[in-house]
Amino acid sequence: MSLTDSAEVFGSIHETALNDMLHAFFSARPRYLRYGSPAFAPATTVNETSISAIPFPGIPGGIDWQVTFQIPGVDLFKQSQALPAGLTLGPGQFSLHTTVELCVNCVQRRDDRGNTGTKDRRGHHLDQVTCTKLGVFGIGHIDSWNNSNGDGAVRLRVDTVELVDITPDALETVLECIIKMILDAVLSQIELPLKALRAGAFQLVVTNGPEIDDDRIKVFGNV
Repeated sequence: MSLTDSAEVFGSIHETALNDMLHAFFSARPRYLRYGSPAFAPATTVNETSISAIPFPGIPGGIDWQVTFQIPGVDLFKQSQALPAGLTLGPGQFSLHTTVELCVNCVQRRDDRGNTGTKDRRGHHLDQVTCTKLGVFGIGHIDSWNNSNGDGAVRLRVDTVELVDITPDALETVLECIIKMILDAVLSQIELPLKALRAGAFQLVVTNGPEIDDDRIKVFGNV
């Protein structure tokens, strides 16, 4: 069978090149992987994204928090990276592995004079920062858009995540829900242009794909 099947042209990107692109993107824009309230991230910069603290009655300024991901590694079907029990990489899917650090500022009770805990170098109150790191595995799929001009892009979407050795099960389920939503939101902001799959060599009007197979994202079309 022809490499292009019934289409005129074929383009693809191997998982190695995809991981190289993700590493380059996140290295240049760490703010896509690091989010925090003003006590942790006073302003949005290239290094971090500032988001409001979590409001809660009786806690002035709200609950300060931070979420930081390591650059995820992606494995395109067929599976070549080990996955924890409960996750299986199927046709048309990708798996990922990353680490997430969750931090909260545990506010101390103020005295009658209103004295607070110590301030950090930015002038924000950080009474007692408590953090934990968790290994994250996930399974996802790609979605895409394209038009008759040959323009288009591919995005990675996360369908499920698995945390290892978290007990009890109910806590694991809650954490997986939160991390899955955040990680999917992070990755969905990043678009891989179709021109990367065709190396910019020609305009491609998509007739089939993009799809995941043989460790690649593939697209078929006509010029």
